[in-house]
Amino acid sequence: MKVDNAFFFAAVEEQIAAGEKVKITLVGTSMQPTLCEGDVLTLSPLDGDPAVGDVVLFRFHGIHLLHRIVAVADGIYTTRGDNCVTNECCRRDDIVARLTAVERHHPLKHFMLRWFGHRGRRQLRPWYFALLAVLMWAPLNGLGVPLDNYILGLRADHLLHASVYLLCPLFLWDVIGRPGHRGRKWAVWVTAVAVGVLTESVQYLLPYRGFDINDLVANTLGVTLGWAAMLFVRRRFSRRR
Repeated sequence: MKVDNAFFFAAVEEQIAAGEKVKITLVGTSMQPTLCEGDVLTLSPLDGDPAVGDVVLFRFHGIHLLHRIVAVADGIYTTRGDNCVTNECCRRDDIVARLTAVERHHPLKHFMLRWFGHRGRRQLRPWYFALLAVLMWAPLNGLGVPLDNYILGLRADHLLHASVYLLCPLFLWDVIGRPGHRGRKWAVWVTAVAVGVLTESVQYLLPYRGFDINDLVANTLGVTLGWAAMLFVRRRFSRRR
């Protein structure tokens, strides 16, 4: 969180120096998904030296940052935002306060950022594709699952196929194409469709499953809907930033 507001933080430092706790509303994305914009943070005076893992408010090159301490050595504190790849360094005298409490005003937003932000996607990606393989290739018919029922006029297995592939573009976004490349979004869509074609085609070789062109259409529809929703959300998010 970067806020170049000398008057605001001068008042914060004054209250902290007087031994008082201060509440501020977070602005910025550098600590996502741990902290989200709109969270109300309680900053407290230091009671001893900060330690690795603490989130602290500190002065850095004329501005104030709220980041996590990731290392301490020879009196130098190395910090980094949970959503950042670069570090900052400061001394003990530059650290103003420690984060001691968080009031979340948008729990759903925090949940979505936690599990579908960059770090969450990286953690969930292998589990998603493992689940995809199980659903597409496991002998589900032998489990007695009624997949030929109809829901709102649509076959349950087609709805299952479409819903499973909704998240495929999201989990491919970080591993397909170069960030900022104009063709990246189309590369993600083509790759996700190819995943759907591959998983359905393999069923032709399995004695307990069968290839169905309608399932393939459902896979592609799920991919397209998920891809469009992902681009819409990313566009809205980038405009707000």
